[in-house]
Amino acid sequence: MKPYLIDTTLRDGEQAPGVVFSKKEKIKIANYLNELGVDEVEIGTPAISNDEKLIIKAIATEGFSYKTSSWCRANTTDILEASKLKTTSINISLPVSDIQIKTLEKSREWVIKELKKTTKYANNYFSHVTVGAQDSTRSDIHFLKEYIYFAQESGANRIRIADTVGISSPLEIQELFFNLTNSFPTMEFEFHGHNDLGMATANAITAYNSGAKCLSATVNGLGERAGNSVLEELVAYFIYKEKNTTYNSKIIETLCNYVAKASGLKLAVNKPLIGKKVHTHESGIHTSALLKNKKSYQFINPQDFGQEKIDFCIGKHSGKASISHFFNEKNLFLDDYKVLQILALVKEKSSTWKKPITELDLMQLYYDN
Repeated sequence: MKPYLIDTTLRDGEQAPGVVFSKKEKIKIANYLNELGVDEVEIGTPAISNDEKLIIKAIATEGFSYKTSSWCRANTTDILEASKLKTTSINISLPVSDIQIKTLEKSREWVIKELKKTTKYANNYFSHVTVGAQDSTRSDIHFLKEYIYFAQESGANRIRIADTVGISSPLEIQELFFNLTNSFPTMEFEFHGHNDLGMATANAITAYNSGAKCLSATVNGLGERAGNSVLEELVAYFIYKEKNTTYNSKIIETLCNYVAKASGLKLAVNKPLIGKKVHTHESGIHTSALLKNKKSYQFINPQDFGQEKIDFCIGKHSGKASISHFFNEKNLFLDDYKVLQILALVKEKSSTWKKPITELDLMQLYYDN
């Protein structure tokens, strides 16, 4: 089954505290997502403002190859406003956990009543309607199934199962989706995960392997609290593990860095796939092996994601191979004695300085000794 990837950076990603994308930035991100090859983009929430509506309509009518959607509260006013924005589909959402229903001072009966009314109403304006089950992973399974049943009966094309507070583990997600897909074999399911326990991407992959065709995610995992399932990590998984080559992964570094800059949230140097040091090795054992076979300690090819080749860091943990390699690249061929002499100095200096040795430092050690 080919995955259906839905990017929600422009909607859920922008809900990260303090993040605001301008119209220009949203359109630029939308362009990069088109280059990447996602299947759908959830552009925004019309109820936020008139400016938000204009941005949603501008992206929806740009002619990108992906489908488009907007997110709405389950009320007819929001749905009517969304219908004017030319998106392919709409996402409407209601809470299904007792804790969230009671927080709204509502009842399960109210949820079902509103679900039926708004889903049927949305079908008057959209050919595709996704119904979100907010806080699915904390809901009573029997009520969740009742909710899905009435959503389907009312014309929903897809059900979004949301781990709204990021409380689930992969085994729990597997059990949930096996249960739901067996109970509703003709329904298309989507998983929407949050990363509060650091498992959002793993949960998304587990959901896919347990019957969820659709996965929503954000660039850099941007989103509320600890963020969402990470779009670029899902792409990498499907490329390397599922051999899906429909994505233009070389755009990922450009996309991720642009979103980081636009959001004002810096990327960690060890961020998977594109962190500045994630393809850099210092350990002597690793560098020696990598010089013989790049796949020995790194199966990911940095160039697949728009980065340069594997790099070596010279420091406390380095070995002879990395020292020899460095100088060979400079057309300086050292004997074992000289290599060991410089290596000893490298270990001493980097331990004292508590940082790697720079190229300039290495050349200085060479000329001084």
